[in-house]
Amino acid sequence: MITWADERRYWASEKRTLRIAAGWLVILGTLFILLHSLPGVGAAIVISMVVVVAVLLIRRLRAGRDVDAYFSKRWKASVSDGILSSWTALARNLRLEVRGLDGGVIVAGLGVPVWEGWTCLVRVHLPPGLVKEDLVSASEHIAQAFGAIRVSVAGDRLDALVMRIDYTDPLAESFWFPLGAPWDGHSVLMGLAEDGSEWRLPLGPHTLVAGASGSGKASLVWGLLLGLAQPIRDGFVEVWGIDRKGGMELAMGREMLTRFADDAQRSVALLEEAVEQMQARARSLAGLTRQHIATTESPTIVVLIDELAALTAYETDRDMLRRANAAIATLASQGRAVGFIVFACLQDPRKETLPARGLFTQTVGLRLRDRAETAMVLGDGAVAAGALSHEISRSTPGVAFVVPEDGTAPIRVRAAYASDEQIREAAVTYPAPYPRPVKPAERAEESRARRPRAPRSSKSQQMEES
Repeated sequence: MITWADERRYWASEKRTLRIAAGWLVILGTLFILLHSLPGVGAAIVISMVVVVAVLLIRRLRAGRDVDAYFSKRWKASVSDGILSSWTALARNLRLEVRGLDGGVIVAGLGVPVWEGWTCLVRVHLPPGLVKEDLVSASEHIAQAFGAIRVSVAGDRLDALVMRIDYTDPLAESFWFPLGAPWDGHSVLMGLAEDGSEWRLPLGPHTLVAGASGSGKASLVWGLLLGLAQPIRDGFVEVWGIDRKGGMELAMGREMLTRFADDAQRSVALLEEAVEQMQARARSLAGLTRQHIATTESPTIVVLIDELAALTAYETDRDMLRRANAAIATLASQGRAVGFIVFACLQDPRKETLPARGLFTQTVGLRLRDRAETAMVLGDGAVAAGALSHEISRSTPGVAFVVPEDGTAPIRVRAAYASDEQIREAAVTYPAPYPRPVKPAERAEESRARRPRAPRSSKSQQMEES
């Protein structure tokens, strides 16, 4: 239903048209007063005045009932015209040009803008001599020139690159998902991608989540657990949780965890038992299948580790440190085919912090401290493709770049927010059916202390007696 406010907005936007129409009416009215007595002239002038008014009414009817849609359409058309008209000069200023054999300048070509919501998609054709990275490196300048929030580049072929010009950010506001979403058996609903579609994280590849303090790692942890709530309750998935922050993160939803550890000894014991069960399952499946399928008798095991570096780098007991790194490397290198998956979070992505970093084939980069850390987590190619985790705003926790296992272009996403109330509800509604405690692992000195001394040989006794 059209309101008076909508009408006022419409006619306010038509001020220029109204001024032109008013000018013509004044002219025609003046001519009518002066020439109406001439045969046929008065009628022609009246008809002309009716046509002017009719044009105004037709323009209003074409705008339709949805004034907002009309304004957005006009705005998009204006922006599209501005992009096309200014591109050549902008491309030359940004050095998106090459010299032809005849000495002439060949500028990167631009296709017709196509709109998806508030995102403008434009095909870009780069002439030989330019590469995709040239366009990516100029994306920030292009965004400022076009008044956009962000510009990203998709595609690999130089004649089929697509420039995404975003005028709004669908990831700017936090959101949440209701509990109990059905599980497809292959992926977990974690949040939204920047194009507004669902972001589903494949469950299978070992996943490393890296982010500075306050970047939203908790959203990823609870996104995984809440997304797996139904298969956890039904027994198709077991989550073995390790929280080296004294349980501050995972303890609230502990009922969803089949196994839980919050200190060094129990954490190492959990990891080593996961390795033992993984190897036993591999032996039982050998010769029968090459890929595990989750059942209630043989569930998928997700080893969820919050603050991984506390196990792999900061642990003061050198024996525990060695055993933790060995177990994580074994799980990450052998576990996928038999249904043992590692999902780990940490703040410091350096190699010395996580020796097995290369075994995590699916990486998520939340806000990071600098470009070097972004390259460590996502790779130099992802950074060149525009995955700039070090430029994520502090005001958007949970926003990240994801590099899929297949090496395709990085995706900008945001994980759904999980409140304390939702976590408590999930713990009550979707508990793990068969929780089991973790027995602490023995320290090396304790093991040596319990080892019985070997009996002395008869030769040594004779030497002592003599």
